[in-house]
Amino acid sequence: MPPASEESLLVVNADDFGETEPITAGIAGCLEKGTVTSTTIMANMPATKRALAWAAPRSRDHRLSFGVHLNLCEGVPLTSARSLVDASGSFHRKREQGLRAFARRLDPQDVEHELRAQISLVRDAGVEISHLDSHKHLHQLPGVGPIVASLAREFGIERVRCTLEEGLWRPGLRLVNGLSRLARQGLARRFERDAQALGLRRPMRTFDLGALLDLPEGTARIALMRRPGAVTEMFCHPGDERADLDKPGSTRRHDEYRFLTSDAFSRLCDEAHVRLVSFWEV
Repeated sequence: MPPASEESLLVVNADDFGETEPITAGIAGCLEKGTVTSTTIMANMPATKRALAWAAPRSRDHRLSFGVHLNLCEGVPLTSARSLVDASGSFHRKREQGLRAFARRLDPQDVEHELRAQISLVRDAGVEISHLDSHKHLHQLPGVGPIVASLAREFGIERVRCTLEEGLWRPGLRLVNGLSRLARQGLARRFERDAQALGLRRPMRTFDLGALLDLPEGTARIALMRRPGAVTEMFCHPGDERADLDKPGSTRRHDEYRFLTSDAFSRLCDEAHVRLVSFWEV
C-alpha cells in the first residue's frame, strides 16, 4: 500500500436513489458490493419509499453515506410550489427551470418550502443525512444556491456537492456540451462561496463516471481518478438491466452498473492508489 500522503480518497456517489425501481435496485446492488460508497435519495419519486426503507437502517454505519438528491425538475412536488410547476402541476423540466431561475421567476419561498419538505421527508424516515446535492445540479442555480446552503445549516447537514469538474475538454466533446459544463462551473463557484460562508464542506473536485468511461483505459483514467491529499467525488448513475428501458436518458445506467461491479473498476482503484470512502469523510 502507498503511504497515506500519496493515497487518493474517492467518494463514489450514485445519484437518483428512489427515482425508479430498476434504478434503485441497481444502486442498492452497487452499495452492497462496496464499489459505490454513497447515494442521494429523491424524495418525490415512484421508488422513494423503497429507497428510504433500504437506507434508514444502514445510514448509521458511516462506511456508507446517504444524502438528499434535491429535485426541482422532475415529477410532482411535495408542496404547492406554484412558481416551480407547469399547468399539469409537474415541475418544469431542467432547461425551463434554469431559464426561469436566471429570469428571477422562481419564488424563493416556493423553493425554500419545497426543498425543506424534501429534506424533512428523508430525515423523518430515519435516514441520517450526510450531504445535499441535486437532480441535474439545479441546487447551484441563481437564487437556489443560498437557500440550499441555508437549509443545510438549519438541518445540521455539513456537506454539499459543488460540481467543480475536471476533464471538460476531452476529445470528442461537443462545443455545446463544453459550454454548458463551463457555465455549470461558474454556478458551482458561486455556490461554493455560499457554502463556505456558512461553514459547509465539499469534495475538492468532482467528475462524472461517464467522463471516465469515455476515456481510453490506462493512464488517462488513472490521471482523472488520482489526486493525492484531496477528497474527490465521482458521481454516477447505475441501474439494473431494466433501468435504461424503463427510463431512457443521457446516461448508460446498466453499463455504469456493470463497470462499477467489475474487477476492472477494482483494478483501476488499485492502480490509481485510490481508497473508497463515504461522504462522511469529506
